[in-house]
Amino acid sequence: MTPLLREKLKAVGVECFLPDGANIALNTALEAPCSIKWMNIEFGLSMGAFSYAVSGYFFNVTIGRYCSFGEDVQIGRGDHPTSWLSTSPIFYLQQPMFDLGREFPRANDYHKYKPTVPEGVDPTVLKRTIIGHDVYIGHGAFVRPGVTIGHGAVVAAHAVVVKDVPPFAVVAGNPAMIKKFRVAPQLIGPLLQAAWWRFAPWQMEGLDVSQPASILSELRELAETTLPYTPSPITIRDLEAELDAQGGRPRSDGTA
Repeated sequence: MTPLLREKLKAVGVECFLPDGANIALNTALEAPCSIKWMNIEFGLSMGAFSYAVSGYFFNVTIGRYCSFGEDVQIGRGDHPTSWLSTSPIFYLQQPMFDLGREFPRANDYHKYKPTVPEGVDPTVLKRTIIGHDVYIGHGAFVRPGVTIGHGAVVAAHAVVVKDVPPFAVVAGNPAMIKKFRVAPQLIGPLLQAAWWRFAPWQMEGLDVSQPASILSELRELAETTLPYTPSPITIRDLEAELDAQGGRPRSDGTA
């Protein structure tokens, strides 16, 4: 992250408070307006419009629109192999595990060492985590890689989500369990069908969003008469290329 990139993000509709030097994957794709505040983003992220996250770790995640994430949320952290001799990454990482100098015993051996992993054997499996639209995740929640959290769901603070969460479910605990549903069961289907998150707030101006049951007909009418809000995606790679063309200096290591 650089001051130029941070300012460019703000100009194109992305709030960002990441400090200078912070990493953000170049394949990160964003819909404006949104906010990535102090998020640590690795291996890519897709975030829909009107969503925000305060802080935490996000790895290989797709996030829908109108999502609200609290502080220190952890999503997509990879597993370690549990059936190998050791669970330590030192036996499969193809780069040094620690960034060290050479003034310690056997430092040369440490820096020369590169583990051999048998062909076709993967210590971990890369999984995409999918967060639907209008999902609320509280402070300190942990979501395992590969999990899908349905539209309208709520994840309580410090919950540990290890399996898929149905639409509009409220989950809490370790492991997270369904405590209730946000809306009456008969409303879930119609709300999913209405897919109101396709529209911007100003397109729904005048609707009483505090009473979802009473505006179903208006949401259906909106879907039939109004074009959805469809901003062009913003990618960090494209912004870096634009800044480079203007005299900026993008990173070459896959992050910005």
